[in-house]
Amino acid sequence: MTAAPVGLRVDVRVEPLVGGWYAWSHLVAPATASRHLTHRHQSIIDSYVAAPSVHQQAARSPALAGGPFVDVAGDRSADVAALGERRRRERADLVALSAALDELADIVAAPAGVPLGPLYASLPPALRGCVELTYDLDDHCSFRLLEALLYERYYAGGRDQALALSLAGSDDRPFALSTPRLDAPDVLLAGVPFHHPGVDALFASVRAPMPFDDLASCLELDADGAAKLRRLVTATPPVAGDSAPRTALRVRYIGHACVLVEMAGTSFLVDPLLPDAFEGAGPRVSAADLPERIDFALVTHAHHDHLVLETLLRLRHRLGTVVVPRGGTGALQDPSPRLALEHAGFHDVVELGDLDELVVADGRGRIVAVPFLGEHGDLAIAAKAGWLIETEGTRLLFAADSAVLDASLYDVLREVVGRVDVVFLGMECEGAPLTWLYGPLFRREPSRERAAARRLAGSDDVQALALLGALGCQRAFVYAMGHEPWVHFLTATAFRPDARPVLAADRLVAEARRRGMSVDRLHGGCDIVLP
Repeated sequence: MTAAPVGLRVDVRVEPLVGGWYAWSHLVAPATASRHLTHRHQSIIDSYVAAPSVHQQAARSPALAGGPFVDVAGDRSADVAALGERRRRERADLVALSAALDELADIVAAPAGVPLGPLYASLPPALRGCVELTYDLDDHCSFRLLEALLYERYYAGGRDQALALSLAGSDDRPFALSTPRLDAPDVLLAGVPFHHPGVDALFASVRAPMPFDDLASCLELDADGAAKLRRLVTATPPVAGDSAPRTALRVRYIGHACVLVEMAGTSFLVDPLLPDAFEGAGPRVSAADLPERIDFALVTHAHHDHLVLETLLRLRHRLGTVVVPRGGTGALQDPSPRLALEHAGFHDVVELGDLDELVVADGRGRIVAVPFLGEHGDLAIAAKAGWLIETEGTRLLFAADSAVLDASLYDVLREVVGRVDVVFLGMECEGAPLTWLYGPLFRREPSRERAAARRLAGSDDVQALALLGALGCQRAFVYAMGHEPWVHFLTATAFRPDARPVLAADRLVAEARRRGMSVDRLHGGCDIVLP
C-alpha cells in the first residue's frame, strides 16, 4: 500500500538562518555580513559566554527588549561559544573582509585632492579588485564598493545558510538581532541554501503534497533529520482560505507594513510579512488567504521588518516579480536589495529609482517609486522608496516609515502624479537609536548621545498632516507601528497607550477628522473598504 502524500503543516515556522543567526538582507550582502560577524555577533557571544544568567534575566525584562541579549533557556554558553568559534573558522574570509574595511576607512581619511591612483597599491588584499576610490566635489575622499564583485568573491554559494523548522505554538520568539538559533530536539535544522530548489518544494507541499521520502530528499535530510520532519508534515490538506482572484479593487491589511492590493486580476503584496498560523492564534490573514499567484511583491526598504526573507521565501514559489528600490551606490550602509534577493534565489527582481514606473495589469495600472526621506539615521541610503499603486482611477501611496522632513517633496510629487486618494504612513516617530541597526558598520561607533539623537524614526502627527495636505489626501491609515504580537521579535515594540508614537497617531486621527479627513490607525488584519 502506497503511503499518502504529505505536505508541510501550516503551523510550522521556518526561520532562515545565516551562520546560525536569523537572516536579513545585511547578513546576505558580504560586506555588511562581515561587519555583523565581527562587530555584533561576536560581541554578543563573548558577553553571553561570560555571564549567561545576566543575559537570561535581561532578555526577560520588557524595558530591555531589543537589546543585545541572548534569549535561550538554561545555560547554553558552550553551544554559543562553539557557534562563534565555528563561524570565525569557517568564514575567516569575512573576518578578513571586515578588517579590510577598517583599513580602507583609514586609507581614504588622508588624501586631500591628490590623485588617488597610487593608493590602489595600498588596498588590503581582501578588497583588491572590489573597490573604487573617489572624491566628491569638495575633495572629500571616499570609496565605492563594487558589490557584485564582492558577491562573486565572498558569497560562497550560501554555504552557511540553513532553515530552522519548528512548530509554532505561540507568537513568542527570541529577538531576531540578538539571539542565535541553536539546535534543539524540537528544531529541524535543514542545511540547504536559500536558493536551493528544495526550499520551494517544501513550501509548495502545503498545497501540492508529495511522498514523504521525496520531501525529505528535497531538503537533503539524513535519517535523524527525516525523523524530525515527520512531526512537521501532514496528510490532511489545509482548509482553503479566501484566495479567489478579484476583479474589483480590494485592499486587505495583514499587519505591520504588509498590505495586499488586488485589482483587475492583478495582486500586489507590499512589504510581505505573514504571521504564524497556529491553533489559538485568533483571526489573522495567513498564506492560505492570499491569491494563488501574487503578481508583485513590493519592498519599501531593506530593514529586517520590511524585507522579510522568512515570508518571501515561504511565498517565492507563488511570486511573480519582486520590486525593490534601486540601490547600488557602493556605500557600506546601502547594500543592494536586488543583489541580496537574487543571490537568495529570487529570479525576477526589478529595481526602480525615484519616479521610475512599472506599467501593470495590461496597461490599466502602474507602480511608481516615490522618494523616501529619513528613518535611516541621516545615513546616505538610496535603497528606499514609497510605492504608489495606481489602478482603476485610484491612487494608493504606501509611504512606509517615511519621515516628512521636507513637505515640499510632496508638493512636487502632487504636480507629477496628481492627487493621492489613500495614504498608508508609518508613525514610529520615536525610533531606535542609529546604532541599533547600523552600529556594526561604523569603524568607530558613534557616542551614545549621537546615536540617540539620530534615530530610525518616521513621521509625527505634524509631519503626517503636512503630507496629507500636500497630496490632497482625504483617506489615510497609520500602519507599521510594530504592535502586532507576531512582529515583536523583529521590532521589540509593544503597544502602550502613553507611548510617543501612539499619542502622535491619536493626535493625527483627531485633527484629521476635525479637518474632514478620514484617518484610522490599523492593528492586525482587516479588510479595508474604500469609496
